Amino acid sequence: MSTPGFRSFSPALQRFFAATVINMIGSAALFGFVLIYFHEVRGIPLGQAGLAVGAMSFTMVALTPLCGSLSDRIGARRTLAAGCIVSIAAGSLYAFVATFPQALAVSMLLGVGNALWFPSQQALLALVATPEERPAVSAFARASLNLGAALGGVLGGFLVHATTLSAFRWLFAVNVATYVVFLAILPGMPPGKVEHVGHRGGYRRVLGDEFFVRLLCTDIAIGLGFGFLFAFMPAYASSLGIGKPTIGVLFTFGAASVVLTQIPTLRWVHGRGRMSSLALMNAWFVAAFVLMVTTAHVPVVVAVVAIAVAQVLGGFGEAVLGAVRAPLTSDIAPPELVGRYLGLMTMVFQGCMGLANSVGGVVLQHSETMVWLIPLGASALGVLANLSLRRRIPAAVAISP
Repeated sequence: MSTPGFRSFSPALQRFFAATVINMIGSAALFGFVLIYFHEVRGIPLGQAGLAVGAMSFTMVALTPLCGSLSDRIGARRTLAAGCIVSIAAGSLYAFVATFPQALAVSMLLGVGNALWFPSQQALLALVATPEERPAVSAFARASLNLGAALGGVLGGFLVHATTLSAFRWLFAVNVATYVVFLAILPGMPPGKVEHVGHRGGYRRVLGDEFFVRLLCTDIAIGLGFGFLFAFMPAYASSLGIGKPTIGVLFTFGAASVVLTQIPTLRWVHGRGRMSSLALMNAWFVAAFVLMVTTAHVPVVVAVVAIAVAQVLGGFGEAVLGAVRAPLTSDIAPPELVGRYLGLMTMVFQGCMGLANSVGGVVLQHSETMVWLIPLGASALGVLANLSLRRRIPAAVAISP
């Protein structure tokens, strides 16, 4: 398999990937530190702060099926633009949050924006790429997200090193600006709309796809893994006494490992069974959480090293995810239903990430060890669940192209 290069894509896709990097700088800076903002700056109790952060994901869970359907009906590009506009409004309002109800409301508004954004972004890429191009397009999209996350984690950590309101307001301003940049490149993208000729059924057809429904169940494991290892880690590290700039750098380790390994992983999965690759993805997270369990029982310096290694291991898993998971959904979805298929996939991932923040905030108040035993068990079950689907995956999509 020849290694795809950035210049092998159309100019529109090149602009899309570049804008994704910029957008993710702001998003990572926000998501990596918003729980700290609610708790340490605004004085919201940790349990309530975790619930407020999780409300964004829970709102996505509730609205993503509708937004996936909207993407199929009016076009992925229009839906994506609407998501950018709502996210700009929500990002601006974070600077004025002072109470738990306000934090809950703003997080829910951002959840609306993300529900519009995520499935339509993936649907747009799936519709503009051929089946043979999808793994490379998905891999570059994932690498773009993580390059932005790597830069955003560092930027966020240094912006809020003083943990002051003014510092966080600068962070929120950066987040809003990056959405404006992304919105500006959308007119140059294809509309991402499929003509509906004689196809009916909507979500009834999607849920009638037995393999896809089983695949969604296995996504619970990796969704929890992402939520705990990446979204919840900054708050956990802060509770151990690790400084904000260091947390920003730690957040970058996982993202940077995806950027560096995504294309080699794309070559590695080529010609391999997709379900076996996804089982390996969960195995990387098992190894990461074994390390995280130890971090509450060692000196802070040792904990920093362990968290850094765990982030890298999780990054290896995410590289497999980018090369396999979204292309698999795009390949089994009829074109006129791709928004709905990807919407349900996003719903499961984001719901589990929200659950990780909410449950993690509550459990952390009682046990620093139990926080990591939960995703460790889920990831181990994920390995077994993926392996069990090797005999059920349709033969036409069983092997990574």
